[in-house]
Amino acid sequence: MSEGSVCIPNIGPRQRRQRVLGGVIGLVLGVAISALLLATGVARPYRAAVFLPFFVGMTGFFQAREKTCVALVAKKARNMDLGDEPVSDESEMQQLRAQAKKVYVQSLLSAALLSALVVMLP
Repeated sequence: MSEGSVCIPNIGPRQRRQRVLGGVIGLVLGVAISALLLATGVARPYRAAVFLPFFVGMTGFFQAREKTCVALVAKKARNMDLGDEPVSDESEMQQLRAQAKKVYVQSLLSAALLSALVVMLP
């Protein structure tokens, strides 16, 4: 998404709250697994397993912030809290794809950073 781009939401307020809840659950799970792995002295390479819950959690947070559900973008749909409806405008879909890509990149980088911290801890 470029500097002057306008965010086109494909999820409504209730859907965003669900994404935040999913983000909290993923992040808490990632932290709990990290603590367990560190407390039991699991070897560093195995600690990278925390990437998945961190990725899920961060994806939830970034979807809520960007008002963009990546799964709905893949289905060419939106849910403004009244159920799924198709998105037929191609320019709108192009913007939604850019927003979804941004969500994925931010989630990937954030989860990688959090996982790397867990792997590097003694």
